Amino acid sequence: MKKALLVVSFGTSYHETREKTIDACENKIKNSLKNYDFFRAYTSNMIINKIKKRDGIEIDNPIQALDKIYEQGYEEVIIQTLHIICGEEFNKLKEQVESYSSKFKKLVLGRPLLTHIEDYQESVEAIKHQIPHMESDEAVVFMGHGTVHESHSAYPALEYMLRDNGVNAYVGTVEGYPEIEHVMRRLKEGNIKTINLMPFMLVAGDHAINDMAGDEEDSWKTILEDNGFNVKIHLKGLGENPYIQDKFVRHALKCAETAKFYGIGTGPGDSSLLTIKAVNTLKELDILYTPESKRGGESLALSIVNEYLPESLEIKSRHFPMSFDGNEKELAWDNVAEEIILDVNNGKNVGFVTLGDPMLYSTYVYIMNRIVDEIEVETIPGISSFSNIASNQNFPLVMDREALVVVPCTMEDDKIENALQNYNSIVLMKVYKNFKEIIKKLEKYNLIEHAILVSNSSQDSETVFKDLREAHLEDKISYFSTILVNKDNKIK
Repeated sequence: MKKALLVVSFGTSYHETREKTIDACENKIKNSLKNYDFFRAYTSNMIINKIKKRDGIEIDNPIQALDKIYEQGYEEVIIQTLHIICGEEFNKLKEQVESYSSKFKKLVLGRPLLTHIEDYQESVEAIKHQIPHMESDEAVVFMGHGTVHESHSAYPALEYMLRDNGVNAYVGTVEGYPEIEHVMRRLKEGNIKTINLMPFMLVAGDHAINDMAGDEEDSWKTILEDNGFNVKIHLKGLGENPYIQDKFVRHALKCAETAKFYGIGTGPGDSSLLTIKAVNTLKELDILYTPESKRGGESLALSIVNEYLPESLEIKSRHFPMSFDGNEKELAWDNVAEEIILDVNNGKNVGFVTLGDPMLYSTYVYIMNRIVDEIEVETIPGISSFSNIASNQNFPLVMDREALVVVPCTMEDDKIENALQNYNSIVLMKVYKNFKEIIKKLEKYNLIEHAILVSNSSQDSETVFKDLREAHLEDKISYFSTILVNKDNKIK
């Protein structure tokens, strides 16, 4: 399979700084993915046109590059952006990439420098290497590009983390918030006298040379000097920092990893009953599918895992009909399976949450059977409702040479009665529709005193019936109701 690597940046028309930043990042990424053929694209058409007119060099924009890659027969494509934040430029690129998803077997877009919390942490460590020794009345002021996009909060978040790691830094932006006036007010409040002025941009291009370090009256350098600060200029883009280059390399290598689909058991309802592996997996997902029994309804499985989900996670709620229409169910399972396969082939780690254990009466199995031969699948077990009930109620299920049978109460009456007669321990599931008839059968075989019924196990609405005759008086019981029977265990 032919593999292509496309590195995308905003671009710069400054030749020298391009070599030190964009080209340096491209070369490091290219050398780390030697099995991929290299392509380049800039997102700024203004810079593309300027370079073509001035230097006679043609550089593609992302659409042109993807068309070229497709026409040359590549099937796997990794796209690594050199953007700093998930702002307008990156989101435009993301939309363009998504429009090509059906043209390649695998198409993955690597994330910008600052996306996840760990990206900020690693970037702060990288930035520390370019911070000079400073006196107590000295600080670094970074000039970021800025944006009116919702991602503008990346800049104050970065500043907070820099300070939390011992770097006396202030971050302002050319376009957006905070501006130099806001930064300067806080510099005065902090009794700062000397400023180390640095660009927080990939390249030290026009903004850094003119808007930051220029001699014009509206440059940051001039404004700061006019307000009594001693200013030291550091004209190096982030792309010159080898640790930042390595950060982009790690993002690209992450794209090259084989993505996977995870079926995750949530347990019966209490979020603290999730396994450690389930929690850790949820934190690493890009996309999470959650089942809905009713269109637009709430997902119980999602509510259980919600506290463990990262903010960047994309959640896809999908309706799984509970009707007797087999064709409707098959179509729903087929559609979701196709969507999951596409997501994984696009380099996304995808999860599907399901109540209890994924291998016990779960819709997950229908999805798994449709995708297991197409993509890598890992199923993470969850605590079953009957196991949780047994433990919570100190109700032993089986011992020594005893046998345990799990019976869905939707099966034929004679099979249910056969289980009650011939097995020592019985788990009766799906009892909600005919629970009164089931209780009568337990009375018939003198098992009432050996049985316990629990609805909504481990949830806030949990109900326990140690005397099933009391349950018989109810008009209805919860869909999530289970009866445990052990002929050697008498309910006290």
